[in-house]
Amino acid sequence: MVHATFYGGRPYRLHSEQRLVSSLFDMTPERHPEHFFLPALRSPHANKPGWLAASDLIISISAASVDDLNFFYPRIRTPVHVIHLATAMDQIPPQQVDGLVDRRFWLMVGKRHAYKNGQTLMRALAILHRGCSAGCDLPLLVFAGGGSWTPQEHQCIANHALQHAVLQLSVTDPMLAWLYRHAEAVLVPSLAEGFSLPLIEALACDTPVVASDLEVHREVGQGFVTFLSPLNAQAWADWLGSGEAVDQQRPSHRLGSEDYTRLRRHYEMDRLVRQHLEAYARFGSHL
Repeated sequence: MVHATFYGGRPYRLHSEQRLVSSLFDMTPERHPEHFFLPALRSPHANKPGWLAASDLIISISAASVDDLNFFYPRIRTPVHVIHLATAMDQIPPQQVDGLVDRRFWLMVGKRHAYKNGQTLMRALAILHRGCSAGCDLPLLVFAGGGSWTPQEHQCIANHALQHAVLQLSVTDPMLAWLYRHAEAVLVPSLAEGFSLPLIEALACDTPVVASDLEVHREVGQGFVTFLSPLNAQAWADWLGSGEAVDQQRPSHRLGSEDYTRLRRHYEMDRLVRQHLEAYARFGSHL
């Protein structure tokens, strides 16, 4: 058995009796081609339909991605098995982030550009600060990872006088674990996702989550996420400025102890490994 986790080159088997499994992470390039500019020869997604059609089994990280696959490539008849991703973020020993101790902040993790839609948060923050009276105390908006500010972001920050309202950090896993534990909320404004790890990483750390209203976020969020329109900066500004009590928004509070424990266990690594082994065993029994 060969389990290909991406689509480089041509689909292959090392010998004739071997079976091919492929991962399906998302269909974002198909849903939002305007954000993908590489020509076919250089695009890592160009061979996706060929790989998936040639596979004997597809393992998808979400049911939402399967729905997209069926819409864009209805002729692919390969069997699909859904296995959600998992996290061990709560097991990483945290490393304190200097400058943020005892400071209130919101957190966005990862890339900010294109379909990740960090610009909606920038617009929301500009709205908040325009309406903020002298001396009002708003949390800092921390962007963890995703690279340094682009020239366009520098211009946006300067135009709206947000120099002291935003912070971009390059982080290690222990630093990220600390940020998750201490953020007032994790913000996920994406236009598209195949799964969205920040949702379950925040769940593991019992941190409130506000995310764009996408099919996959509802699939993964299952009752602990606040949903907002991804392009409505005013809605994000209204929520961020509402002063929602953090404790009332924590996943453990919204779900209740029993459902929180159940969902947290669902997104643990042991379940991820077990379901892959079960899928391989069932698949192998049909050879």
